[in-house]
Amino acid sequence: MSRSLIQTANQSPQTVALNGIINLGSVQRRFGCACRLSGNAIELQESGYYLVDLTVVATPEAIGNVTIALYENGTPVQGTTNTGSVAVIGDTTTIPIVATIRKGCCDTSVSNLTVVLTEGEGVVNNISLRVQKA
Repeated sequence: MSRSLIQTANQSPQTVALNGIINLGSVQRRFGCACRLSGNAIELQESGYYLVDLTVVATPEAIGNVTIALYENGTPVQGTTNTGSVAVIGDTTTIPIVATIRKGCCDTSVSNLTVVLTEGEGVVNNISLRVQKA
């Protein structure tokens, strides 16, 4: 087992539609070969456990909630949905997600992690994502 890490960030405001995938930006740090950025997804190459630390700063179009979720291969990962809310139009909310993803020992396929806006269209001002193979 190798230890790998990838950290991405995108500080450019991006308008994201409902159920849209958030652009992860560019690689800030990378070590090892178990995880890499591919388009708007993080590819998990090896079996094992991956620790995910994600923060999104968003400005919803309307007063209320904005929700993000971590998806693996197009399916929501259980327990990785979080919601922020605003009471005034134009306010921002910070939404963190911390998770552990397991990729089975016999799973030789590549898993893709994406971040999806599942409630409250708006602007994602900043996204920071770190995935570390445990």
